[in-house]
Amino acid sequence: MGSRLRDTVRFLFELFCEVSPGDHTKEPYIVRKYPDAYKNEEELKNVPKFTFPCQLDNTFVQHYSFVLTSVDSKYTFCFCRYDPRANTALVLLSHLPWHDIFYKLLNCIANLINSPEKAELTSFLETCRMRPPMPGHTLQVKYNAGHNVFSCQSPDNKLPTIPENCNLTEYFSAMDAKCMAGLWAALLHERRVAIVASKPSRLSACVQAANATLFPMSWQHIFIPILPKHLVDYLLAPMPFLIGVPRSVMETVRMTEVGDVVVLDADANELRSPFHDLESLPPDLVANLKKALSDKNALGDAVSRAFLRALVCLIGGYRDAIRIEKGQLITFNPEAFVRTRKNMQPFLRKILQSQIFQQFIDERLELLNSGRGFSDEFEVECNNYAEKVSTGSGQRLKQQYREWAKTVKKEGGAFFKTVKDKANPAVQSAVKTVRQGGKNMKSAVKGLKNKIPKTGSRPSSINTTDDSRFSCGSATPVSSDSSSESSPAHDGQPREPPPALPLDLLTEMEFLFAKRTQRRDSFPNSTHNSDISLPDKASCGSVSDLIKLDDSPTDLEDFDPLKCRDKKEMVEQIKSSTDSALLHEYGLDFSQFGLSDFTASSSSVPESSSNVPKGWTTFN
Repeated sequence: MGSRLRDTVRFLFELFCEVSPGDHTKEPYIVRKYPDAYKNEEELKNVPKFTFPCQLDNTFVQHYSFVLTSVDSKYTFCFCRYDPRANTALVLLSHLPWHDIFYKLLNCIANLINSPEKAELTSFLETCRMRPPMPGHTLQVKYNAGHNVFSCQSPDNKLPTIPENCNLTEYFSAMDAKCMAGLWAALLHERRVAIVASKPSRLSACVQAANATLFPMSWQHIFIPILPKHLVDYLLAPMPFLIGVPRSVMETVRMTEVGDVVVLDADANELRSPFHDLESLPPDLVANLKKALSDKNALGDAVSRAFLRALVCLIGGYRDAIRIEKGQLITFNPEAFVRTRKNMQPFLRKILQSQIFQQFIDERLELLNSGRGFSDEFEVECNNYAEKVSTGSGQRLKQQYREWAKTVKKEGGAFFKTVKDKANPAVQSAVKTVRQGGKNMKSAVKGLKNKIPKTGSRPSSINTTDDSRFSCGSATPVSSDSSSESSPAHDGQPREPPPALPLDLLTEMEFLFAKRTQRRDSFPNSTHNSDISLPDKASCGSVSDLIKLDDSPTDLEDFDPLKCRDKKEMVEQIKSSTDSALLHEYGLDFSQFGLSDFTASSSSVPESSSNVPKGWTTFN
């Protein structure tokens, strides 16, 4: 059990493909794909069947999504755009659950395919398939001879809003307050849930939005937004599931064989359940939730915040159950948690056994014990609730954490090392991998000093951001924030590609590695954020509130286990046995640039390298 999202994401999308629905003699199949080197055979085999799980309405364009689950229980999100005129679907596979962004990207791809500049498709896809934009930065790619621009920003941590979030908007418009509240209660009880609809667009949107109402928790069991007909036996699974079933597929199922299943008919706005999950919750909580969901003119985050506040009333007392003791890992006391809400103790005892709640607690404890802390909309609402009922749970927890952190400061590195050694072995392994990788990379760079000739200074692109190096045809990636909008690199004019050769590759690589080292803590969902270094009292800098349960100031300004570094580890160098293997491991395979022979006399790429891409791309 763990998070279903990958910690590191190298590309905005992994694969683009066009899928045909086939006919009565041939099953759905992939017409073309990019990049051609993508070789995940299991995913390539499943994509056509999930893209066309049933007969689609051929009167209008539809956007929908499905999810593929890997052997390590990680999600690959697949976004589809079906065009009845072409009778094919454009599909993007990504490790990022950015539905609105990828639907927008699919529209751009469709516009390009149907334009006179359709030959730019490969260049456009090549440029878009880069590292996702970091928070505060924007990815901009020009296409269609520079007449159009695709732009996207990394989504913030705010709640989904209407009408900006397409999934929540579709779900809220299709269902009434009673159905949404009843389905939410069924998910909290981890029932077997099937959502039925005729259109894949409505079906996948309702499934994804229903899962989002559990925030800050998420569904941990079988999760299939759109069920293809060849997997209909999943409805017989004896464990919890959340499955979107096309109506044509549901009509082939005998409900007597399925058993006790909560069924939501998204077309008929009807919820059928053999359980009384909503009645097991406090009546005043249910009444307030239904009242907030009854306003069909609601905009912004009113709907998602209504579910969030209901969850705060139920599980917000988890903070009173956190135990912080000197010299020990921070832990969670289940019995103390049950005592936080006297009027709903039977429900709290039940949710303690649920995987969605266990995953939530595990994530919170890991953030606390690693010194990273957390601050999200759920914690903000917990503070508001605590002030409303005058419990002061947030301030008590912060005070306990300050005392614990001061002990860490007082005891020095030895104490924090003890806490770290008791941490999850998987976390320790990830930290070790990141550190080892950084040292190996430095060693590989250093080992190439005498192998690559230096022919001058870096290219002029050193003054640009990593994501805005060069144009690729008419597609130009731009990574910008508010402080760089006035830069000449973002004036909207096409940039001239840098000279291909001669090129100081060593200096270029050192620059890229230095930039990555400086920004490692800013990557979203990056394993670098798990890097726990031993504190050094002499080198510790200032830091904001580590626990981040609210925005109030703190007096803990001289202890940051993330920024402090052990001096011995900083100077330790691990030599690499094979430079080329290390470079390949970090995505720096010089063979793609035609540099197959690193000799002192070779100062240019051999002329035979005809497949060298025009301009540099981002190193990953």
